[in-house]
Amino acid sequence: MSHDWPLSLSNPPGDLEHRWQYRILLGIDHQQNGRLLATLLEQFYSLQPPPEASLQWGQIYDLCIFDSLFFGRHTQEIAEQRAAASPIFLPFLLLAKRAHLPLLTITQRQQVDDVITIPVDQTELLMRVESLLRTRQQSLKLSAMLAQEQLLEQQLQADNQILQKIATQDGLTGIANRRAFDDKLAYEWKLGRRERSSLVLVLCDVDYFKAYNDTYGHVLGDQCLRAIAGVLKMVMRRPADIAARYGGEEFALILPNTDTEGALHIVNHLRGTLQARAIPHQASPMGGTISLSFGLAEVIPTDPFDVSDLVRAADAALYRAKTEGRDRVIVAPPLDHQA
Repeated sequence: MSHDWPLSLSNPPGDLEHRWQYRILLGIDHQQNGRLLATLLEQFYSLQPPPEASLQWGQIYDLCIFDSLFFGRHTQEIAEQRAAASPIFLPFLLLAKRAHLPLLTITQRQQVDDVITIPVDQTELLMRVESLLRTRQQSLKLSAMLAQEQLLEQQLQADNQILQKIATQDGLTGIANRRAFDDKLAYEWKLGRRERSSLVLVLCDVDYFKAYNDTYGHVLGDQCLRAIAGVLKMVMRRPADIAARYGGEEFALILPNTDTEGALHIVNHLRGTLQARAIPHQASPMGGTISLSFGLAEVIPTDPFDVSDLVRAADAALYRAKTEGRDRVIVAPPLDHQA
């Protein structure tokens, strides 16, 4: 290495305070060259010792300077550290005799970002170091920007999920709202029509709910509706089935690929679970506890029917259940038998 340093050490180019922020690994096996480089660079940069094997260089260094001896002994480790640092740029600067450059393997050439031939000119060395560190800083800024964009994107996705949940979830009971009910029923109608599979709609109404609110107040009335919604969610076992708040004290069950017998099994399980809960309702003549009336309709979606026909059939069955005494299940006749 040349001992002729033409650049004055008392007036280095650039911001000295800013330069001290950079951490440099000096991997120089040649002792004399190592001392000369350290004397120069330690005035402007923070020189760090070789790391422990378990550490990632990209986290503790901003630039690595090697000579041929060090590079030859650590070729595999240097390759691994470059891969570990990606996508952040960790620059590697090699000091080598010109005669040694043709001896570098393809793999070794791929691991270095710049080469300075020995003897080294001090001005050229400092300019190369500055250039590599600027590139490193640009890479760090870009990585930080990408990380910030990813965080913003994740936050946006989380916000969208919250908005979607708000748009499709009933605010009081936590189950699907009327909008979600309409979308789900339209989807299952199309699916059932394509696959020729049966579709069951169950509408249910809380018996004497106005009297419940008059007796216990609206706060307990809301708690009652939430408790009923909890029972509905508990008995709905299949992922395709949904329970929704249809409106006020009315609820609905959409049971795709289900026949009347299967739907009745679910409804009876629901009734039994609700009876076991025994939510008090002193103003109800139905045993002094909360009960529901149910209207059930089944159809295989085909022409000339549409989804509104299924809703009307279930609603008519629910009306019959209420007028015939409440706390019961009425099954609508097949759609093709209705006038």
